[in-house]
Amino acid sequence: MVRENAGKKQPGRNTMKFGRRTTTFMLTAALALGTTALSGLSSQLAAQERTLKVWFGRDQFIPEDQFAQFKAENPDIAVEFEVIRLEDVSAQLVLATRSGNAPDIVQIQARDITQLAQGGMLKEFDAQIETFKEQFPDTYNQLSPIAWEGASSADGKLYGVALFVQSIYLTYRKDLLEAAGIAMPLETTDNVLAAAKAVSTIPGGGDMLGFSLIGCCVAPTWELPLFLAMGGQFIDGVPQIDTEVGIEWIEFYQTLMRDKSASPDSASWDSGQMRAAFVGGRAGVMHEGEHIYVEIEKTMPYAEGKWTFERLPTRPGQTEPHVQSGFAFPFVVTTAADDDDAVVRALEYLARPDFAKQVAIRYQPTTNSAVSNDPEYLAAKPWAQDIAPLAASLVSLPTHPTRVIQIYDVLTQLRDRSVADTTTPAADLAKEYQDLVNKAAGL
Repeated sequence: MVRENAGKKQPGRNTMKFGRRTTTFMLTAALALGTTALSGLSSQLAAQERTLKVWFGRDQFIPEDQFAQFKAENPDIAVEFEVIRLEDVSAQLVLATRSGNAPDIVQIQARDITQLAQGGMLKEFDAQIETFKEQFPDTYNQLSPIAWEGASSADGKLYGVALFVQSIYLTYRKDLLEAAGIAMPLETTDNVLAAAKAVSTIPGGGDMLGFSLIGCCVAPTWELPLFLAMGGQFIDGVPQIDTEVGIEWIEFYQTLMRDKSASPDSASWDSGQMRAAFVGGRAGVMHEGEHIYVEIEKTMPYAEGKWTFERLPTRPGQTEPHVQSGFAFPFVVTTAADDDDAVVRALEYLARPDFAKQVAIRYQPTTNSAVSNDPEYLAAKPWAQDIAPLAASLVSLPTHPTRVIQIYDVLTQLRDRSVADTTTPAADLAKEYQDLVNKAAGL
């Protein structure tokens, strides 16, 4: 029996096969198009994402959230950051610029701005700071004048913003000075010398030191602020030490050693040894930066009243104005930066009170004035309100525009000599080292 449709072409069979092939082709094409579209979108997104490279001078300057909030606010900007020590950063920036790997923002010591700018490493940022002011007026208005002064070159050109600045203060143990019968505040160098001598001779004091003196291993940033406070002058970045002020400045350190108010080993003492003697109750007075008060507080709370501070002393009968100087650690913009908008946003982020406060609590004081009244800050730094009037008038420590390192090398030698050599008259040392400073300055 033959079936009715036997030998006949089954209707729709080839149509079905064609339909399957068509469907498969369309699906494959769609997937291909989708993949291409996604690939294009990914490339587009990747092209739109901006990368900002930042070098910090210390771990302590990095915001605790490591730019997480910044990324949330600016999802198209990726921030890459690392720590290049302040002591090494200038040389590293030169090398990175030459190799095409320089950061967009770098934290440096203010003394190096002019030389790096003249070397073509830094980008003038005056116009962009105006953008900062327009876009972020609240943050801008919170910053004190030294925030801009500390990020400017010797000729007044602006290269970024100094969010953190340090100053040296006359710091002393009230308990030891009271035991020695010394009235406070001290105010003048002769009173400081008398207090140091009295503390070092407290009956039963053993090897008590009147003054804890640094003698090596650091730049003369402990000594130059005293020189300025005593009425010292700089001319074009060159300290004028062969003067009445300069002679008295040198004599101050020699007298500490002659009176045996400082350790006979002071010539080899670094900052750690200087601080340890003070905190350990073995020294009555020292010159110290406010950032170290954080460490003093851990073992000797300020509220207990055992220690305090005041501005650096003047000379007896001084007619020159007192100067309380500071040295900043500015964030400056390099010539590698080609995205001004991203740079401005990053600088504003670092300048905000919440982030500036973090650094100010654990390390260096900030130039953001809003932090000074913050309850968390005041709780962490109970001396903050007492130091605020002194810090309000800070001026930048003058430096030579191109030969600051060479001049500092000579001044370091003078500091070491003043501590080690108490027999050569201070006037002779002033003349000898003025000649060396002038040569270092290229004069």
